[in-house]
Amino acid sequence: MTMTKLMFVSILALLLMGFHGAPLQAQDATQSSGMDMKNMKSHMEQMRAEMEQMQTLMKDNMAKMAAAEAAMKSHMETEQASMKSQMELQQAMINHFQTMTDHMQTMHDHMAMMSGPMDMHKKNMATMKKEKGMVDDQKK
Repeated sequence: MTMTKLMFVSILALLLMGFHGAPLQAQDATQSSGMDMKNMKSHMEQMRAEMEQMQTLMKDNMAKMAAAEAAMKSHMETEQASMKSQMELQQAMINHFQTMTDHMQTMHDHMAMMSGPMDMHKKNMATMKKEKGMVDDQKK
């Protein structure tokens, strides 16, 4: 659709240039009518060649724009996939850290439960040593 608009504008510009130049040619024609037909024909050929050149340039530009658009789309898709992958990695890391935290909390709770009987065992050993010390003192 944009190519059609560009071609229309280009053709319109060429026609306006041609019509703008026509009154000058008409004035020249009244002065020398024999040479003007040849000049007019060469001028028309020149305009036709310029128009073909402009159409070629427009086609080239449209092809370049389409290629750039395709490259941009590909780049955006790649960026989107990269961001998705990065988010998945971050979520996996969060899940791993949560698992580690849960495991550490479980071990802490288990150690707390184990330290209670250990403290009692230490107290019993200390009491036994004191009693043994007293027994040894009594022997002396």
